[in-house]
Amino acid sequence: MSIINQVQSQQTAKFKVIAAINNLDSSRMIKRLCKHYSHKVDAGWNQNQGYIQFAMGFCDLQAKPEHLTLTCWANSQAELEEIAQCVARHFARFIKQPEMQLTWNSPICET
Repeated sequence: MSIINQVQSQQTAKFKVIAAINNLDSSRMIKRLCKHYSHKVDAGWNQNQGYIQFAMGFCDLQAKPEHLTLTCWANSQAELEEIAQCVARHFARFIKQPEMQLTWNSPICET
């Protein structure tokens, strides 16, 4: 996905949800998640950021020194929940630490 398409997708997506998690190698997690998803959907990453383009929306990943931030967008709340749950399941599988789970904020509708 080009950065232009990602910006266009962000501008048309109506719903978003955000999660942040501390005490983790953010760059490594971005690479693991994006590399895994890249076998089935469009995904890309570098050391500090990544994206995963699903059919119904996308997820943006940002590595900060103190935490990892994941922001998911979709055009409906149901699609957003599907994306967030899918990303959270894979995150839990890769992190292998039950105490480290993604906690999403309440969905935000941007009109």
